[in-house]
Amino acid sequence: MATDIVSTARELLDALASNTWTDGRADGLIQALGESIGQASPQASRQAMATLASGLHSLDPEPAGVTSRVVGAMIEAGHDPRPARPAMLGALQQTLPVCASLAEQARAEIGEPPEDLDEDEAEEWLVERAAEALNEAAARRPAAAIAWQRLHEVWPGAIALFSVDPEARAEAQDLAPIAERVEDVHEAAGWLRAMLTVLHDEPYVALEPGTRTGIIGRMSGIVENFQLNTLLMDEFPRDAPRVSKAAVAVARGEGPQQIDETVTGVWNLFTYEALQPGGTLPDPADISLSHTWIWNEGMPSDIPLLDGHRVILLGPAAYSRHWQAQRMFLKLPARLTADLLGEDAVKQWLAKIEAAAAGSSPA
Repeated sequence: MATDIVSTARELLDALASNTWTDGRADGLIQALGESIGQASPQASRQAMATLASGLHSLDPEPAGVTSRVVGAMIEAGHDPRPARPAMLGALQQTLPVCASLAEQARAEIGEPPEDLDEDEAEEWLVERAAEALNEAAARRPAAAIAWQRLHEVWPGAIALFSVDPEARAEAQDLAPIAERVEDVHEAAGWLRAMLTVLHDEPYVALEPGTRTGIIGRMSGIVENFQLNTLLMDEFPRDAPRVSKAAVAVARGEGPQQIDETVTGVWNLFTYEALQPGGTLPDPADISLSHTWIWNEGMPSDIPLLDGHRVILLGPAAYSRHWQAQRMFLKLPARLTADLLGEDAVKQWLAKIEAAAAGSSPA
């Protein structure tokens, strides 16, 4: 059986490389591959995955997308993702910069919307012109158009890889700002940027100045601050539960990706720059200081660093915030360790933060 999965992977790659791959042969081989996956040895599994991943470069975009999805399914089934890493990273490194260049060329040709349009009309005008400009730019650059399509096809497998392989995420981090340049016009880029900005084993400290309470630890696998807020509500010292076990399991990646439950926030989250003299936080109703808020819609990587830690200050909520109990990526586990800070440690942190906040304030 060990040789079956390898030979089937090779046959599938050959079928996808032919001009008749849509005649049903590839579907039969994918089914055979699925039936043999659970019985393959680790060595055979790794060899089959490396073979399939090579198709990300050698095949045309659409059949390359088939190999990407098959590789992603193998990874999600628990197979070692590392054999797919070089080819998957190579595919993204070759396509994302080209897509960003194409998008920037299209933007340069759009110009500004007519002045007599209102805000909604101007946005609609820009969306329409962007699509037209992209098509025109792609027509002049066939190779870039192929890269655009290849990125669209291979990104699901990349998400599967990055979900379980933090080393691959670390290797690909420099692609995140490139993805950001094109995420408004290419679906894949938005998902990839979100994944590639996920922090791994990142030190943080969370302090509640009003109660002089704090925790310190590390965070991994947290995509957005809705998820971070949920985990903080679970880990921060409490007299009664702030969030259900089911919602916490969702946030940790241990439960379903989404449940029919709404989480209610208890704090307004601030960056360290919000701390005022005397160790107090501003009124959360003061919108003029909203630049010091940690927005739920943002990402942990947006939170400013101080002394190597993402600093999170917890203050009373100005109004009730609610969000769905869900996480962005199905297979990405999240972790938030938390050790309680002693009274002296809390004082030291608050003094350090107050001094830094004073230094960051405009004169």
